[in-house]
Amino acid sequence: MPLFGIDISHHQGSFDVERAAREGVEFFIFKATEGSGFTDSRFKENVAKARRTGKPFAAYHYQRAGASAAAQVAHIRRVVPRDVSVIPDVEAGSGDVALTRDIVARLRAAGYRVPLLYLPRWYWQRIGRPSLAGLPPLWSSRYPDNIIGDIRDEYADVPAHYWDGYGGLPVRLLQFTSSARVAGRAPIDANAFRGTRSELRALFNGSPGGGAAAPSRTPGEDIMPVPLPTGVHARSFQIPEGTEKIAINCPHGELTVRTLFFVGNGYPAGHEPDGLPKFDLRREAVPNNDTGYVIHRLRPWRVDVPRGATSGAIYYHYPVPDKRYEYVGSLDFIR
Repeated sequence: MPLFGIDISHHQGSFDVERAAREGVEFFIFKATEGSGFTDSRFKENVAKARRTGKPFAAYHYQRAGASAAAQVAHIRRVVPRDVSVIPDVEAGSGDVALTRDIVARLRAAGYRVPLLYLPRWYWQRIGRPSLAGLPPLWSSRYPDNIIGDIRDEYADVPAHYWDGYGGLPVRLLQFTSSARVAGRAPIDANAFRGTRSELRALFNGSPGGGAAAPSRTPGEDIMPVPLPTGVHARSFQIPEGTEKIAINCPHGELTVRTLFFVGNGYPAGHEPDGLPKFDLRREAVPNNDTGYVIHRLRPWRVDVPRGATSGAIYYHYPVPDKRYEYVGSLDFIR
């Protein structure tokens, strides 16, 4: 089981950091600054509370494209104590990686530890999938659902491939939900670290330049989910080795699975009427709907993969929930 932590800002108001630590939260990341002028009103208070817990903690700075690296680092230096690690937050409105590289270099030159880079996969893809070589390891984010619950229960649904790296960097920290319940409050962003407490402390409190003492992990092969666009479709898929479940999800509206089947080694002899090998599992309908299994937004359907299954197919209907946006469901592999 990984170690769990949270990230919070002024949006959570006066948060009981010490109660969270008593509940088992192992680390904290607090918003400190944004751009060249914004300071989080709760940062100083949150840092003082975290120091009392003795748990590792860090600050994050929201990178803004409209301000120079020099101006942003000057602002960070006015707000963040030198003994607190700083994590650049690079997402919507942050600009490109060239600005990130400049900020990281200036932070390191100023004596700050830069242990991680928050740059979610979706934003990395949006800016053209650039090489991230030379930057700190990734703090990534991806959620299997948005159901409010206990941190440990939320993490149980995380597929293994959420940890796969990109841009040439490993994922060292994973934000896996924005809906955790912590210290009597919800929703809270929750994160996982796969390592020991000493490795976690080394990552957050290592030498300036980014936590080089943390364990080295080679990113695994990137197992991408099967996209499920709106409409009526039949999609086939290969099942990666070690997959225990598949999770079928949609971001909005309802997706109806009309038929789901698996094929592979060790299945019954013979063929179906359409000439395909015998199916191990076939779903035509479920009790709550006479047309198939209905999946509501962010409430994935998890199905055990039969032993020996090597491939499968899904026949589904996903009506367009809102014509203003493009929606795509997914079939994820859980190992």
